[in-house]
Amino acid sequence: MHGMRGRPLLLLLAMPGALLCPRCLGKDTAPACPPPSDQVADILVSGRTSTPRRVDVVSVGTVIPQTFSGKSVGNTEGFAWYVSRHYALKTDYDEPKARFYLQLLEMAYPHYVALFGKEPEGIDRMRMAVIYAKSKERLDKALLSDGIKWDFKGGGITYEGRKAAYEYPSGSLQYHQRYIVMHECTHLYQMCLTGTTYNVPGWYREGIAEMIGHHVYDTQRRRLTVNVLDKPTTHDYLDEGLAQFAKEPLTVREIDRRGGVERGVSFLLVQFLNSTPDRMQRFRLWQDQVCRAQTKDKDPANQTARAKLLEDLYGPWDKLEADFKAWRLGLHNTFHYAEWGWEQEGEALCAYGFAEKGRLSQTDVLLIPNRKPAPDPFRMDYPKDPPPPIVGPVARGAEEPSLGAVIDFRDHPNRGIAGIGMGVIDEPAPAAKDQPAPGPQTRAASASKPQTGPTRTGPRCLKLLISQSRQLTVDGEDLGMKGKTVDLSEAIRKAMAADGNRVGLTVSIGKDALQVTLRAKDPNAKAMAEQAFPVPIDGDQRRRLMSRPLTILARDGWHRVTPYFDDGRTAEADLSVPANPDRWRNPGDRQLASLYRAWWRLGPHPPVSLHQLRLTMLEAADKDPPAQQAALETFGKSIAAVIRDVEKSGAKSDVVAAVVAELRALARR
Repeated sequence: MHGMRGRPLLLLLAMPGALLCPRCLGKDTAPACPPPSDQVADILVSGRTSTPRRVDVVSVGTVIPQTFSGKSVGNTEGFAWYVSRHYALKTDYDEPKARFYLQLLEMAYPHYVALFGKEPEGIDRMRMAVIYAKSKERLDKALLSDGIKWDFKGGGITYEGRKAAYEYPSGSLQYHQRYIVMHECTHLYQMCLTGTTYNVPGWYREGIAEMIGHHVYDTQRRRLTVNVLDKPTTHDYLDEGLAQFAKEPLTVREIDRRGGVERGVSFLLVQFLNSTPDRMQRFRLWQDQVCRAQTKDKDPANQTARAKLLEDLYGPWDKLEADFKAWRLGLHNTFHYAEWGWEQEGEALCAYGFAEKGRLSQTDVLLIPNRKPAPDPFRMDYPKDPPPPIVGPVARGAEEPSLGAVIDFRDHPNRGIAGIGMGVIDEPAPAAKDQPAPGPQTRAASASKPQTGPTRTGPRCLKLLISQSRQLTVDGEDLGMKGKTVDLSEAIRKAMAADGNRVGLTVSIGKDALQVTLRAKDPNAKAMAEQAFPVPIDGDQRRRLMSRPLTILARDGWHRVTPYFDDGRTAEADLSVPANPDRWRNPGDRQLASLYRAWWRLGPHPPVSLHQLRLTMLEAADKDPPAQQAALETFGKSIAAVIRDVEKSGAKSDVVAAVVAELRALARR
């Protein structure tokens, strides 16, 4: 499923049906494949979120576009080529699917550029080659047509020396299929930029790919958010990574010495090294130097230099280890994937609803009703909407907490069940190990399908489930409560049918009863349909409901549940406004990065004025927009004096020249 790469010994076979695009190869014949410069990839980037405004995709059939792969990737019978501004996709999927994946990659492209700091040389005339087949058997055919015969037992592989990503959907979740593409294309970008990924440690290589691949996609808004730490659906590397650290609390030094570690561990270390503006800038400096190494990542000299660089940049090992430990111990995963199978659409959790042996599909939400939420930038860090009127206000930590959800039966309105659970007492099961043992040709092995979760008969909790858009069942057997089934009123059912078969469910935990309210709104009606009733509870039952986590449940159909559990997230930034592609949307990020590079290059000679300006920009980097803008204005007023001081710093002349050239370029912006 993840970024396996290898360079097996193989015999290159002839590529049948190859038709090289004359224009892409610089010939004078009539063009069949547009050059990259003729195609538009207009992406609105707002922080970590991308929305396409225009992405040109052209089907070029059997014409082979010019790519970074050169002549090593050709045609495959039954496959066709599609091109966008930066990518060439060879696939046996139909055209709508091909267009979607190219649009997805163009949405991710600005975040690759931000991650690595620059674009691959030649991207103005060449594209990156991606091969995506419908099945493993079809991918084997595509591999063989390119002279590769190797069963890598995974959903994706990016080949060293060929600069090509080969993928197939090794699971049915749409999240998983998007994830494969973006993960592998992180490796592809690195190969096209630096020529290899063999010179960097496995934790870095896989960690940055997981950072991009850990995403949330909103189909309705066509909106992609990458570098998400805390999200539902598998693989959830926050949940898995915390479980892996609980089993073996590795230090940074141990992780770096091993190089290749479990994916959750790699993910959390890379997230930590990018968790503040200061750490992110230091990570960029480390990354730039390590990616230029000409030796293999296992080379002792490379390992020693890499470790020393970490210490030089982040401080003494004891401090780095203490900071990492404190950061990861302070993390809280909101979700635990408990039972197959869940998708995510924006904020909605979408159930496959066909768990084995009639069990309920289940994703636990580790929020407690009696705990007052506190803002946490690393919790549920993806775009949110306020609760809709059919849910109404919700509040945790109140004397009588309330929570709600939108239950959406749009795809299967007259079948199945969906709802929420309260007072969950199942202990989260350990995350499933997803990596087979590495084979002799692999650098890191990958899972071939998503995690399916532990076997269980059902969650131990109070269940509030709507069935077939007709009834609400309150099942409190596990709490010793008498069950209750209520028919949805005719007004509720009519309003649901007019509003895409969705209904709001709100529960308030009173002192001696739950107040359960259902609401639905016909878009053409003035009034909202509402139905409410109490469910008696005793003191012990209330204490359990107040102090235990919540869960999302469904069965027998593709049903959507959007929880509104008062998660403490602050107001969402306006995602229609362009912003720098980092967690803090910092407009001064380029200037701050330049000051960090100057500080690092000058070594013991950075002038006081440069140091002070760097601290001023850093202090504002994670603040509100007015503070960030004020720091930018300070930069504009101060940079000329800083440049003069750099020229008199006493550093080597070539270093001074490079630093001054970069700072002057920014001063002219």
